[in-house]
Amino acid sequence: MSKKLMGLGTLAMVSASAIVSAQVAPAAANSAAAPAADTGDKIERIEVTASRSARAEEIQQVPMALTAIKPESLSKFGLGGLADIARVAPSLDMQEQGPGVNNITMRGLVVRGITPSEVADASLVAVYVDDMPVTLKSGNPDLKVLDLERIEVLRGPQGTLYGAGAMAGTIRQITQKPDLDSVFGSFEAVGSQTSGNGGGNGNVRAMVNVPVKEGVLGLRVTGYTGEDSGYIKNALDGKRTNDTTTHQGRVAMRLQASPDLTVDASITASSMKGGLNGAFTGLAPFTTRALTEQKSNDDLQLYNLAVNYRMAKAELVSSTSYVHRKTLYVKSDEYNTTAFIFPGQNLVQADYTIANRLQDFAQEFRLNSTEPGPLKWTGGLFLESGKRHFWEDEPTHGMDALYAATYDFPGYSSKANDLAFNNDDQFSGTQDSHARQAALFAEATYTVWDKLDLTAGVRLFTQKEDFDLRFTGYYGNTPAATVDTPVGTPNVVHSKSSARGGNPRFAAAFHLDPEHLLYAQAGKGFRYGGNNQPVPQVLCGIQAPASFGPDQLWSYELGSKNTFLNQRVSLNVAAFLIDWEKVQVANYLPCSYYYTQNAGKIRSQGLEIESMVKLARRMSLGFNAAYTDAKAKSDIVTPLAAQSAPAGTRTPYAPRLTANVSFNYALPLADNDEVGFSATYSYRGNSYTDFAPTGSNYAEIPSSTMLNAALSYKSGKYEFGLFGTNLNNGTKIVDITRDPNGLQPGDTTFMARPRTVGVRVKARF
Repeated sequence: MSKKLMGLGTLAMVSASAIVSAQVAPAAANSAAAPAADTGDKIERIEVTASRSARAEEIQQVPMALTAIKPESLSKFGLGGLADIARVAPSLDMQEQGPGVNNITMRGLVVRGITPSEVADASLVAVYVDDMPVTLKSGNPDLKVLDLERIEVLRGPQGTLYGAGAMAGTIRQITQKPDLDSVFGSFEAVGSQTSGNGGGNGNVRAMVNVPVKEGVLGLRVTGYTGEDSGYIKNALDGKRTNDTTTHQGRVAMRLQASPDLTVDASITASSMKGGLNGAFTGLAPFTTRALTEQKSNDDLQLYNLAVNYRMAKAELVSSTSYVHRKTLYVKSDEYNTTAFIFPGQNLVQADYTIANRLQDFAQEFRLNSTEPGPLKWTGGLFLESGKRHFWEDEPTHGMDALYAATYDFPGYSSKANDLAFNNDDQFSGTQDSHARQAALFAEATYTVWDKLDLTAGVRLFTQKEDFDLRFTGYYGNTPAATVDTPVGTPNVVHSKSSARGGNPRFAAAFHLDPEHLLYAQAGKGFRYGGNNQPVPQVLCGIQAPASFGPDQLWSYELGSKNTFLNQRVSLNVAAFLIDWEKVQVANYLPCSYYYTQNAGKIRSQGLEIESMVKLARRMSLGFNAAYTDAKAKSDIVTPLAAQSAPAGTRTPYAPRLTANVSFNYALPLADNDEVGFSATYSYRGNSYTDFAPTGSNYAEIPSSTMLNAALSYKSGKYEFGLFGTNLNNGTKIVDITRDPNGLQPGDTTFMARPRTVGVRVKARF
């Protein structure tokens, strides 16, 4: 770890401990003479299950950088999506191009943006619903119906307990479980208006809990439906391009078969239909120009069966999950088509279409110790089998006739000559993958002197993947058809890959007393390799590698967790250093193709601070911030000089500074009524979309701020609220794709929702 970072981390933690020692001791001395303070004067203690042990643990006693988010802290602002979570947790960020088209980043561990057409790109941040993995790079599902108890954000590699997809961290969405004894429910309606090109938004959420057999069987049903107006206008017809409609439902059942046996089953279904949030820099703000209706649709079903059986000295947990997901992505591509196939012609409409079907089965068995004593342990087996069918097509209006005239190819047929799916079709492709993995994991903690916890763990894994690809059409064949060779040659790939290894983790935690914890940990993260799509040398002038290998990292962290002033103030500090090797770097080519290679090393180091202050019994102030310095540790060398970058170059999509301030105040009224006010203000520093300034996709994402505010009134079982999000319009651009051809009116900027003001009503019964 660098001397500078070590100094900052040590200074922050020593300062926190000094403050604690100076201020907690007098409070303890006075505790015998004074009655216990009302718990309303104290910061709420939150229990989490991040360590996956048999018992939930108080968050301040867990030796890792961990943020717990209560869903009501977002819902009062009319929020609740993944992008909203990224705003309130340190070192967490997200790019979003449309519904379900997103990329989550953590601690500067990112080298590329969103690539919807890439099958082999593996995630760096794992997303879980309870014990069910739902991660998909460039497309994590945005579920608004989960009826959450809390959200846990685990920063840093979690390879021992959560696997290869958790190389940078993990987001866990913990759902409410059915109550076996009471009938209750809630209904909430939200309406709002988005400024600029936006319009009216509305959604309804309802939940009901029913004990089918009291004390034995319970059912919890949740539904969500909503319409969010778009805010990007198409200059050709004046219509909005990114209206979104969402319908989601969830049914959860709990069976208490015996005092020792609990069975939980759930089905979650989601259908989202929307557009893309892209606008052109050369047009009026929030405006695009597209001949094609752009779409981003996402249909998802999640099935989970969890069994918990308490034995004499241990607890057995089984989680069986099945995910079925279909996505559709349609993007206007007239500018690339005109630039690369029909230069000098009028714009030719081309509908770049990507359809993705994913099926994933996961089974985990976990055994946790339950006996009291100095030794606690967790061990388990994880099995996963996933199939993915990827279908690409680019119907191009009038292409065959235009191609025949332009290239003197009488009677040209894209289907007959270049083997495309249909006539008037410039590109057709399928990619099929079948991945299997198995892992054994174990972690144990031994307590010495009732104060020092020593932890060691390891995950041993093996993975295999079969990959099949076939590209056809003028833009997929190598070479394409000519008059002399009337049938093109498809690009075909049949390959297999495998990997095996181990991810160890070591940690030590010292409890100074029940309110103060110092810890250190080191862990390894790992990500599988994959296969590249073929890059046509005729069009792109480069011979790209057929595959890329795995990458890995080691992460080192020092942390301190403290509460003081009789639990009125908390202060958590974490300093980290991460060395990432054989990094999977994306190379975006001017011909619109891309490929991945292992190139160079990255070092990410930083400091995170989280604090909460209870200013009064009903008033609190929260603050978190992160400084992340993520750079290439060695030269990144690629076959294209313009894509190469020297050591010291900043990592893409990684803001150096992020911060968030929150304020909450509740004013009691007569008859237990209450008026509440909440506000959050967040800041994200600037970042870049590529390593090298000379790269074809290099652009700056400017720094941004966001102000949200909410006013609420609670009376008995009813709650009424006013809210505003992005009130200062300080967050605009969240991602950029450079103009690859010089024809389109500027770069494509993906825009955040502008100022939105609304009302909400909630009733409980």
